[in-house]
Amino acid sequence: MNKKHIRTIGIVLIILGCSIFIFLGAASIWGEIEASFFNSALRSDEPLDALSCPTFINQDEVGTVTGQFYNPAEKTAEMDIRTYVTAGFVTLMDEFITTFTLEPGETKVVEVPITAENAAYNRLVLVRMHQMKRNPFPYQNASCGIVVVNTSLLTGSQFLTLMIVLAVVFSSGGLILWAQFSKPIIKERLLVFSAMIFLTVVAVSVAIAGLLNLWLLGIGLLVIWILMGTGMIWQFSTRVAGIESVTPTKIKRQL
Repeated sequence: MNKKHIRTIGIVLIILGCSIFIFLGAASIWGEIEASFFNSALRSDEPLDALSCPTFINQDEVGTVTGQFYNPAEKTAEMDIRTYVTAGFVTLMDEFITTFTLEPGETKVVEVPITAENAAYNRLVLVRMHQMKRNPFPYQNASCGIVVVNTSLLTGSQFLTLMIVLAVVFSSGGLILWAQFSKPIIKERLLVFSAMIFLTVVAVSVAIAGLLNLWLLGIGLLVIWILMGTGMIWQFSTRVAGIESVTPTKIKRQL
């Protein structure tokens, strides 16, 4: 196997790694966008930071959405937490009302179970948690979207971990393989290598933005990744076409 074939394998590994990163980011962004419109009649000045959701659940898993509430005040608070979860459709929802007393300095956790049966479009479980106004707590709410994956072999968290590991191994392994078998490093190869590194970094950034619920940033990075990838493919195709179009010219010489 010559160097060119090994470099091709490296490029394939980079593409696979970047594709996994983009999948993780795009799936998370899709869920957050859908969740932002779910049960959104009431708005709060600040989001409810207490809400925590898994990114994925499998088709047989019972996942848990949690809200952690702390009372920093010097007096007791009577908490009223209302959580709404899709019931198979965006327009249908299950309501969970949780009331409890929160003593000064005390922390309590509200847990709401979710399953694949809650998923709208058979793919997304949408959740919105409301913290009703109770002195000294203002009204706040937050939402999240959980993606259902069609597997029973791995839990949602195991699936996410596996995807991240595969993406890191494929992309970093591909970059190392391409660099090792591209010597001597000429200017053209250095430019290609720099572009592949940048493309990988942007793909990683899309995944991070999606998993951190920074979906506006994630969308911007995703557009940059698509435009840059399209540009690289176009440049490569035109270069190959240019090489193929070059034919030797026969010159007649008179002796």
